[in-house]
Amino acid sequence: MKKLAKFSLLTGGALLFSSLAVGPASAATAYGSCATSPLSSSGSVNIANWPYSGKVTGINLRLYDEKPDGHHVRIRLAERWTTGKMVYYAWRKNMDGYGTYKSWDTYMNPTGANNKISGIVLQVATFEGETQLQFCEKRLYNPGGA
Repeated sequence: MKKLAKFSLLTGGALLFSSLAVGPASAATAYGSCATSPLSSSGSVNIANWPYSGKVTGINLRLYDEKPDGHHVRIRLAERWTTGKMVYYAWRKNMDGYGTYKSWDTYMNPTGANNKISGIVLQVATFEGETQLQFCEKRLYNPGGA
């Protein structure tokens, strides 16, 4: 019985020490949305894992076509590094028409050892061919303090 109790104290102490050494998670979550005016397109971004530095994962984009006008809608993200550099991603399209939405899962991975994502910009637009007709954006800032 003494050996079991001694073992329990040792393993319990080791578990407590390892949980204190790891500390709380340094990643945060974020959400943003915008809609063009007058309303013809809207979109949102939900970020499940935005650490102070490194890869941002669990990003979900949703894009809605809100108006029966024959135009198509697009969505994209841009990342702002702590150095001030902006990196724009390609537009994603919803060509399926009024009342439809599309969803994409993605991630961001800044290149270079000192590059941290301090902000993410959601951009939503309505297009006719390659001509942008309406536009909105929502700026998000790293909740982890970058």
